[in-house]
Amino acid sequence: MEFAESTKFAASDMHSHLQDGRFGNDLDALTVYFKRARARGVRRFVCCGTSPADWKKTAEIARKYPDVLPTFGLHPWNVGRVEGDWATALKIMIDATVCADGVSGAALGEVGLDFAARNLDEAAQEAAFRAQLEIADERRLPVVVHSVRANDLTLKILRDYSKVPVWLLHSWTATEAEIERALASNVFFSFSPRCVAPNAVRARETVAKVPRDRILVESDAPTPLPPNGYGKPLSQIASFAVEARDADGTLLSAPASVVEVAEEIAAIRKTPVDELCRQIALNEKRFFQCWPKR
Repeated sequence: MEFAESTKFAASDMHSHLQDGRFGNDLDALTVYFKRARARGVRRFVCCGTSPADWKKTAEIARKYPDVLPTFGLHPWNVGRVEGDWATALKIMIDATVCADGVSGAALGEVGLDFAARNLDEAAQEAAFRAQLEIADERRLPVVVHSVRANDLTLKILRDYSKVPVWLLHSWTATEAEIERALASNVFFSFSPRCVAPNAVRARETVAKVPRDRILVESDAPTPLPPNGYGKPLSQIASFAVEARDADGTLLSAPASVVEVAEEIAAIRKTPVDELCRQIALNEKRFFQCWPKR
């Protein structure tokens, strides 16, 4: 399934890690990725911090590029790897970014629970998650959530923080019952290339079942794209290869890939692509109404 000539894609990359060193250490190196994404209709980029080590760069990217919206948080993989009073540092970073020139507010993320990862203390993850949600609750910030094999506890925790205006469950895999539970909160679901890969059976089932008015798209870049693309021969999907780079050295796992994600979501849901794109645009409008303004 491909876009018709008359279809104009206009959406945002709702989850990426543009601060990742694989994009380059020079902030100017991101220009080529933004240019390619904008040429395909990607108009806004949510850049998610994961630890104190990358918060500063995330903020610098948002200051340099006005269409980048920053989030700051301690990713569950990084719980136990940080020292000192990181929660206070997080508050300071969020408050300072909200007040920074050229930055349209900040949100909390990427935070959550990952009970699939080995050698990560589950109790410590929950404590860190709750400590960060206290900040979001107090400041009424949107939250970008990572939840892997922890959906039951994640959904229970979400209900405890009623002042959070909106939640983004990113690259989420869930049962129909868990989706219904999530909808008790103001939740949106963003899907990445990995969620719609041919062998991602459970994730594709999730894509098929979530309400249409809650669907968003993300690249999760520079996370590797699915090695088998979307059911096409590798020769036809050079832009969907694991850890691949283009001839000019740029990463192929980049924000521009959300266009293919939207196409595949439309195929999974047996919905015309242009109809899905219009729905995503409406969904984004509702989501970003909750984003803090300067």
